Amino acid sequence: MSDPQKTEIVKGHCPDCGPDRFADVVGHHVSRFDDDEAGIWGQTDYRILQCRGCGRAYFQIDEVFSEDVDHVQDPHTGEWEQYLPHKLSYWPSPSKRERPDWAFELDVTDSELGTLFGDIYGALNADLRVPAAIAARTVFDRASELLGIDPAITFAEKLDELADAGKISTDEKGTLEVLTDAGSAAAHRGWRPKPRELETMISIIEAFLHRTFVLGEAARELRAKIPPKAKRKTKKAKAKSTT
Repeated sequence: MSDPQKTEIVKGHCPDCGPDRFADVVGHHVSRFDDDEAGIWGQTDYRILQCRGCGRAYFQIDEVFSEDVDHVQDPHTGEWEQYLPHKLSYWPSPSKRERPDWAFELDVTDSELGTLFGDIYGALNADLRVPAAIAARTVFDRASELLGIDPAITFAEKLDELADAGKISTDEKGTLEVLTDAGSAAAHRGWRPKPRELETMISIIEAFLHRTFVLGEAARELRAKIPPKAKRKTKKAKAKSTT
């Protein structure tokens, strides 16, 4: 067992606690090269870290290269100084977008819908933008089926039927058209959305699912707990009370 007094401590991006968290280095391997003739060198540190907050173990790669010189200005003296930036990467990869807190309610509504919704974030956090875009469209497909829409018809027809049934508004139909068209472009037309475009797609599907499957049920539960209004007295009752 290693001596805790000799344990190296660094900051890392814990998959559960987030960035800039202190962690113990429980495994460490260094790979370095030196080219004296060219006057360059590089080093990669491979570390197994254990978060000091939650105890989660994860992997950090710390790379530095002698030619990646950057400059920073001293705020007090105004002088510029050189430094070598460290390129850090992690496994599991830090989440680019967390699943909403209410996502578990989709699992209760329909396990397939909940699983498909989770696939969006798995693809997103692995920087698989095309699969994430396709997954967002697939989630809408499953959601519309749960709302009684024929899964065999086109996306345009599904949107028309949802609007005719009062399941979505005219404005929401417009945003969902953008979502389905973007998902189709990723699936069939070789389109790879940029990160901001993908964020918009995910925001659209989140808003639709939250309103349709979460907020509606919460509103019904709230209605049941609201005390009824006091009944207004009739004119005859008012007259008796004044006599």
